[in-house]
Amino acid sequence: MKTIFTSLLIFSAFFVAAQNSSGIQEQALHYNGMGPHADSYWDSIRIAEGAPANVQAPIQTQGFCSLNKRVFGWHPYWVGTVYNNYQWNLLSDLCYFDYSVSPNTGNNTNASYNWSGSGAVTAAIANGVNVHICATLFSSHATFLGSSSAQQTFINNIIADLQSRGGKGVNIDFEGMGSANSAPFTAFMQNLSTQLHAAIPGSELSMALYAVDWSNVFDIPNLTPYVDLFIIMGYDYYWSGSTTAGPDDPLYTFQTSYPRTLTRSIDFYLAQGMPTNKLLLGLPYYGREWETTASTIPSATTGNFSSSRTFNTIMNNANGYYSTPLYDPVSFTPYYSFQVSTAWRQCWWENPYSMKRRFDVVNQRNLGGIGIWALGYDDGYTDYWNAISERFSTCATVACSDTLWDMGGPSRNYFDDEDYVTTVAPTGATQVTLVFSQFDMELNYDSLYIYDGPDDTYPLIGAYTGTNSPGTVTSSGSALAFKVHTDGNTTAPGFTAIWSCAIDNIPPTTQVNGPASWVTQDFQASFTDTDVGSGVEKSYYQVADNNGTEWRANDADGFLNDDFNGSAIHTQWTPYQGIWAINAGSLEQSDEANANTSLSAPLTQNLSNRYLYHWQGAISGTGNNRRAGLHFFADNASLPNRGNGYFVWFRVDQSQLQFYEVTNDVFTLQATFPMTVNAGQWYDWKVVYDRITGKMEVYQNNVFIGSWTDMTPYATGNCVSLRSGNCIWQVDNFHVYRSRYSNAAVNITVGNCPACDIRFENTSPNISSGLIRSINRDSAMLFSNISQAYIDVDWTVADFTMPLDGSAADIDTTTNLALIEGNWASAIDTNSGIANYWYCIGTTPGDSDFVAWTNNTWNTSFAVPASLTAGQWYYIGLRVENGAGLITLIDTSDGQVADLGLGLEESGGALSIYPNPATNEITLGSLNTAWVETVNIYDAAGKLALSVPVPHNASLNAPIVIDITGLSSGTYTIEITNGVQRAFTPLIKQ
Repeated sequence: MKTIFTSLLIFSAFFVAAQNSSGIQEQALHYNGMGPHADSYWDSIRIAEGAPANVQAPIQTQGFCSLNKRVFGWHPYWVGTVYNNYQWNLLSDLCYFDYSVSPNTGNNTNASYNWSGSGAVTAAIANGVNVHICATLFSSHATFLGSSSAQQTFINNIIADLQSRGGKGVNIDFEGMGSANSAPFTAFMQNLSTQLHAAIPGSELSMALYAVDWSNVFDIPNLTPYVDLFIIMGYDYYWSGSTTAGPDDPLYTFQTSYPRTLTRSIDFYLAQGMPTNKLLLGLPYYGREWETTASTIPSATTGNFSSSRTFNTIMNNANGYYSTPLYDPVSFTPYYSFQVSTAWRQCWWENPYSMKRRFDVVNQRNLGGIGIWALGYDDGYTDYWNAISERFSTCATVACSDTLWDMGGPSRNYFDDEDYVTTVAPTGATQVTLVFSQFDMELNYDSLYIYDGPDDTYPLIGAYTGTNSPGTVTSSGSALAFKVHTDGNTTAPGFTAIWSCAIDNIPPTTQVNGPASWVTQDFQASFTDTDVGSGVEKSYYQVADNNGTEWRANDADGFLNDDFNGSAIHTQWTPYQGIWAINAGSLEQSDEANANTSLSAPLTQNLSNRYLYHWQGAISGTGNNRRAGLHFFADNASLPNRGNGYFVWFRVDQSQLQFYEVTNDVFTLQATFPMTVNAGQWYDWKVVYDRITGKMEVYQNNVFIGSWTDMTPYATGNCVSLRSGNCIWQVDNFHVYRSRYSNAAVNITVGNCPACDIRFENTSPNISSGLIRSINRDSAMLFSNISQAYIDVDWTVADFTMPLDGSAADIDTTTNLALIEGNWASAIDTNSGIANYWYCIGTTPGDSDFVAWTNNTWNTSFAVPASLTAGQWYYIGLRVENGAGLITLIDTSDGQVADLGLGLEESGGALSIYPNPATNEITLGSLNTAWVETVNIYDAAGKLALSVPVPHNASLNAPIVIDITGLSSGTYTIEITNGVQRAFTPLIKQ
């Protein structure tokens, strides 16, 4: 164990006394009894101390950032109207101080208590800040804790007060208790918690913890299930009665003889099993000044003078003493050393840098946030507000280079019983490097573990103990995690490590690898995603199709595409409020008087984990409250606020980006960020939403503006909606993308179907009907350029007519036994055009036994030298291939027969036969029976199967009916002859 020096025992006695006269108690007693005019009295005091006379004067504010940790500030009843300058977006909880508990009755003894009429409480509620009541008891604890009636009266009063104003909870600040009070205090807190939570669902019970619990008053294991927030009173380590001047709130050990610090207090309470998210570190917005025996540090106090000094008093420097700041690098605390008359004085306080270092430890230990004693002590200055914004808000950044110490700091040993994980993840880093300049931990008992990622679930780089320094450690990604474990005994100097990082400023790239040829059915589109810096974080794609007039996308498949190139708004959009029209190639809403315009389109939003909404827009008009934006993941386009979902709001006149959540058609502002939106200027906007994590991000001209995460996110939505208020709102190129896996293929559906991604064919060979876009983002929040590939689509074969025998009009016989000819009309394919004509010649319809299939390119006729057999029928088969490679079914001519005599067409007129194919009988029509003598039917082998004489009738040109029931099924040739001339035609018997 560490050695405890005798001087520490002496100092401990003083510190126990300090718990009975803390900064809170000291200041409360000083201002007690100011009465109902406390506000104006405080204002007059501040003016006397050199503060600006107009306490409500405008101050520079970072009013755009949203908190990601709790900032719990006590508002003393005496601080006047300074609440007008609170930066409400950087304050999660206002605690009204104080309800002074009567130990005998439980009633309030503070005559200045004005909870019901407090302007600060009213303003906090109006700004969405939780409000609490602080109840104090600085003496006679045994009396109160021994009286059940006093406790019940107090509980009843507190619940009634909270209910009267919609309060969030009660904060218990009982200071100066001893070990004998431990058990009854725990029982009281458990009873208070049970009744408070039952009476006010969602309420919170919080309590102030001593910086050092010397008497083990707080039974943390039995308090933790009942108490929602614990706030360490991280001040008065050196107090008005200290024999040595020193930091009011040392981050690290100032004197080795008194190793009590903020970091040790954190260790003490966490070691008892308190969850980190329930622990807040209270920090002072005041310093302390002593008369000392010397100008150097550490210096003994004389006992002649000691007083607290608020931050604004020191900053105002009305007395001129606070002009030359000094700095103690051991405890990380600034101070002033000066003379008043001939006496030395020292004033210790926190400047913005040292306060941010304390905030860094809150982040390093992953605490729930901070407490502030007291709000208003910095009024007139925004330094602390800015520090909160830079460490605990959505505007926070982590430096690319800094130093990491153990909890003992740069010059002292670490502490016993430590177990924590901290992360180094600089903003925008692609790689982190740590160089250890010092490493010394108790061999085999105390260890440091380093992980290649943001927490201890990532691969272990190494475990280090003793003086086995990690040396230089470099991450493979953007973060390193450190896990520290120390036992309950010997400590050592610990470690010092300087980190640096590589920043990615090169955007990623993406490439759509579309099909190289025409598409006729569903296909796989692949993508190439690369990033040389931080790595691709997420990739997105969109499929659009051309309906012959404009590019659209299938909203049922989670895509939306509108370039607003038509003369009117597409029917996909439904206007509900406002005046919407297409103007000069973009969408425009021109009703400046309307505070909530609405133009909505259906969109399925549950098909991918993330959605990217991308468009260009401009906001203009003549008003002073011009705003516009987008609803997404909404579920009821017809309602004023679109039912449930989210919307982002771009405010021109306030220079703000805002995130809203909509629940049951009631919207709630969730986060605000600074952004420049010049009236009339066109911007590129991107909104990303992850329906799994609830995180949403906004980018303007590819620059990240801000994000907000809904811890209970909407997982689906059925529409998006453009919205504007009191402005002219122009929108163009509105595209919605879905996320995809990087470097992986996605299936693209094609066809004339409601669920298909590409629903149309090319309207001409040169006008594509499909378009695939791709975009990605890397871990440094840089977007790639958009890659796109046009897709040619045709799923329909060409339209064509039956081929004809011969070189022109169709013939039935040919007398040239050395040549065979065919022709056809040009086929039509408006989608992909005609690529090739394929023909064949067979001795039966559809066969290619005489001339194999031959590519005739674009020619619509052929003449093939051949050796024809007299009496043999020849049939032309035709298939047409379009530009997409689709080939028609075979169509055949009606055939031509080789004949050395005159054809029937020349001497006997046209020959018709029906039906053909036939089953029972055939009819030969339009024959001159005066010319025809016999009808012969030959089978496929040339054998005569049937011969029918035709009765002579010179005056009758009538059809001849022939019974064929006696023929077997098959292919036959019909010969019509008068003994000199012959004509042939095919027959199929079924």
